Amino acid sequence: MMKNIFLFLMLVGIATPCFARARYAQKKDMIREAECIAIVNITKVEKADKKEKSWTYRQKATATVEQCLKGAVKGDISIYGLETFICAQCRYEKGRFILFLRKDGTLWVGSNWHLGIRPIKEKKVQWFKNDKTFREMTDAPLDNVIDEIHTVVKEQKEETPNK
Repeated sequence: MMKNIFLFLMLVGIATPCFARARYAQKKDMIREAECIAIVNITKVEKADKKEKSWTYRQKATATVEQCLKGAVKGDISIYGLETFICAQCRYEKGRFILFLRKDGTLWVGSNWHLGIRPIKEKKVQWFKNDKTFREMTDAPLDNVIDEIHTVVKEQKEETPNK
């Protein structure tokens, strides 16, 4: 009995809480890690309750793909957000965006949390101020951002030619 109490106290004393924290990728890694990058027009945002492998998603956005910069999407697509992970989430709204996406099971979801939702306003994109930060954004010409994404995607293909 005393041995069991001692063992229990040791386990309680050694056990430490494990707190998950969101990982945010910097610009180049965000481009590389996304399975799909597309310029879209989000036309509808609605409530959802869709469970997949990683999270339960409480928001569904319907978007029309204008241009696919990486991957293969076209037409209208559904994107899920408002994950049950409270540390970081993707929250969609109507408008024009560059979206960085990945698959969670069968669903398209955001890659790199809210940083993977880059708003486009009058041919300008809220984009990373430099290569070293993910906290500071600035208005950048849309064409320049597209060129930068294409450059990184091309580098990635050259590094891993079977992709």
